[in-house]
Amino acid sequence: MERGGGDLTAWLEYAAEGLEATLERVWLRMQDLAATKRRRKLVLRPRQEQLLLLLRERGPLAPAALWAALDVSKQGALDLLNPLLAAGIVALEGTKHAGRYRLK
Repeated sequence: MERGGGDLTAWLEYAAEGLEATLERVWLRMQDLAATKRRRKLVLRPRQEQLLLLLRERGPLAPAALWAALDVSKQGALDLLNPLLAAGIVALEGTKHAGRYRLK
C-alpha cells in the first residue's frame, strides 16, 4: 500500500542488495563448514571471505591478479590463502608463479 504516492523502487533495491549481501555471507559460511571435514574448525577472517567472493565472482585468478584485487602484498595474500589451501576450499592449478587460484 503506497502512502503519499511515493515510489518504492529505491527502497526495494536497497532491501534486495541487503538480502544479496546476507546470502553471500551465508554461502561463504557454508563453504567454511564444508572445510571442517577433518573436524578442524576454520574461522574465516573478513579478508578471506572477500578472497573467496572474488574467486567466486571472477573465477580462477593468477597470483598477481589476486593480490592486486585484494590490495595486499604477496605475503599478505599468501597468509590469507594458506589456511584456505590447507582446508581444501581453494586450489592452486599450476605453479605458484604461473598458476591460478580457484575455488574447489
